[in-house]
Amino acid sequence: MENFHKPLKSFDFLADSLPFGYAYNFDNYLFNKIKHIKTQGIEERADYFIVNNVRKRLEGKIHFLLRDNIAYSPYKSLFGSFEFNRNLHPNLIAEFWQFIEGDLCRRSIKTVKIISFAECYMPRKAAVIHEVLTNSGFKITRRAINHHISVNEAPLQDQMHPMEVRRLNKCVRSGFVFRQENTGKAMEIYEYIARCRREQGLEVSISEEKFRSYIDEFPQNYPAFSVRRGEEIMAATICIVPHRLVLYNFLPGSLRQYKTYSPTVMLISGLYDYCRDRKTDLLDLGISTEEDGTDQESLIAFKERMGAERSYKYFYEKNI
Repeated sequence: MENFHKPLKSFDFLADSLPFGYAYNFDNYLFNKIKHIKTQGIEERADYFIVNNVRKRLEGKIHFLLRDNIAYSPYKSLFGSFEFNRNLHPNLIAEFWQFIEGDLCRRSIKTVKIISFAECYMPRKAAVIHEVLTNSGFKITRRAINHHISVNEAPLQDQMHPMEVRRLNKCVRSGFVFRQENTGKAMEIYEYIARCRREQGLEVSISEEKFRSYIDEFPQNYPAFSVRRGEEIMAATICIVPHRLVLYNFLPGSLRQYKTYSPTVMLISGLYDYCRDRKTDLLDLGISTEEDGTDQESLIAFKERMGAERSYKYFYEKNI
């Protein structure tokens, strides 16, 4: 363990290892857990921590995967970025970055790439990260529109556009049923979604082999859902639970032949009810922006008719 710097009397910045027995004093998201980071395909890693040595607590962290003189947070995952106690002063996060940058330079890193979580997850923390990184010379390579639905006691229909309510009612009249699939059905759902993607001339963003490994390693974090008529799948999705209070609609799909029914409306409505039953605060519908920055206008309109609100997800990069 290396102790490089003491920003305040009770805090230390550490690289690569932690004192034994220090407890987390902030939310630790799935994608920033070491077990999940190890699935991303790069072995070399740099881990950085803020610790409170008086209270014996971990107050903040970030993980990087290192390849070809580039530091990624994350390499292949929904997001990486900083996690920290919400009560830490922004100046401490800025000092933390300066410590990290110096250490990455010593490791011959030339470029740093950080994908942060959507603002809706933790608005105050997102604002602190944005301010620290932009003031530290990071450029924004992509600002993606992200949509989410805040879950409360009211039914989703109260927030939906009347057009989508009519489509939902049509699904109900047609005998469609939303259901959570058991783990044994996960590959059937994956294969259906892959078929939907092929119909659009696209590939699934996660390989079958990788998805199988996630189901094996994190069975509670990758639930699958479907809308069916009998046993026929009308729409389906694989979700991710990045945190106990968030459900992310990761891989939704429906074949064109069912377009007149719009079963995706029932799928989202079912996910909302699932969240409400489990006291989940946020249904994340994901980004609606292409990699080149182009907004997907029809997708944005649909999500907002479903009652979703927009926030932003930032992609940062800096040459050091």
